[in-house]
Amino acid sequence: MISAPASRATPASPKKRIVARAKEIGFDLIGVASAQPFADDEHVFKERVAGGLLADWHYPDATIERTCRPSRVLPGARSIICTATSYITDAVPHDPYAPGMRGAISNYSWGKDYHHVIGPRLRRLAAFIEREFPGQHCVACVDTGPMVDRAAAVRAGIGWFGKNANLLTREFGSWVFLGELITTLELEPDEPLVKSCGQCVECISRCPTGAIGPSGSVDARRCISHLTQSRKAIPRGLRPAIGNRLWGCDDCQTVCPVNERKELAAKSKARAEFAPLPHIGTSMDLASVLHMTSSQFRSWFGPTSMAWRGKAVLQRNAAVALGNSRDVRALGPLVEALSDRKPLVRGHAAWAVGHLCAQIGGSLSEDDTAPARMALRSLLRRERDQSVREEATLALQLFDDERQELA
Repeated sequence: MISAPASRATPASPKKRIVARAKEIGFDLIGVASAQPFADDEHVFKERVAGGLLADWHYPDATIERTCRPSRVLPGARSIICTATSYITDAVPHDPYAPGMRGAISNYSWGKDYHHVIGPRLRRLAAFIEREFPGQHCVACVDTGPMVDRAAAVRAGIGWFGKNANLLTREFGSWVFLGELITTLELEPDEPLVKSCGQCVECISRCPTGAIGPSGSVDARRCISHLTQSRKAIPRGLRPAIGNRLWGCDDCQTVCPVNERKELAAKSKARAEFAPLPHIGTSMDLASVLHMTSSQFRSWFGPTSMAWRGKAVLQRNAAVALGNSRDVRALGPLVEALSDRKPLVRGHAAWAVGHLCAQIGGSLSEDDTAPARMALRSLLRRERDQSVREEATLALQLFDDERQELA
């Protein structure tokens, strides 16, 4: 009797092998998109740059075209492997409008710098592909890389564009970090999700500065997340809306019905790398940040994604947050900051002194505010920077206005 030959297992397809390896490495969601140009997104990108919506971010046409045409980045590109990694934890965010001396930090920044977590994982996946499929090549992209990451993730079926311009996923809402591999390996693409935000406009109506437009565009000139990262002076009219935020803003995410934290955190894996670092937490002492040394800046913020804009930007943010604190204890650190060597910090500290005293003026006597007024006048006598002089002059006018109202 002749035995039937043993059946052989059908080898997994290249796509299945890659998806399995990506999950082993630590990616939560994986999808594949074609590497065709993102023509519609390129048009929208250029249109928004021309309209000034990207504020001081500089995107020449050549940069936009490279970003939207994968073959410009990797000749012979055929597929884009898109990944999403949840950063949701059960940590409770700090109230960005609570009075006091602590400054709220955006969820994405209170843990390890995601570039240093997602980037190495993508490179491990690229190494796997190039080893398993000789002759194929990959280019990894994380946020700052040459890829319209949300558009690619939408094409790959990972999520859909929310009205707040974030990518929304069914599994983790918008609490995800995106990363992509452009590759010469041809893989079967996934289908985009047939889903949208419908009639919901929570993010639009709840944005503190009205930065979100009806078409899903965000005006970076008014976006608090952008303002806390810009190296320029924060427009005076928008400073009160910043509240106590030290870095970033999550309001358009926290109000989104898709983003229910408790439900999503229960589904998410415990990720120590994205949990609040012990020395950071979900908020920081603003006076300490305002007067930190360069060594402290590197130690506190170096491991996070908040360090890239430098120390002065965080100190400026701390000054604005203290100005919004409604806490008399903030006056001392702010007055001291009027002598900071950086005009950006001095100017915002001057505004904060005036704004704070105007906020809590009813509970302060002239004797209480005398040191602040004297410090502002002293600043004016020695100050050469015109922008700082303007801030100090306007701050002193607030004291005069307050006295007239009480008279």
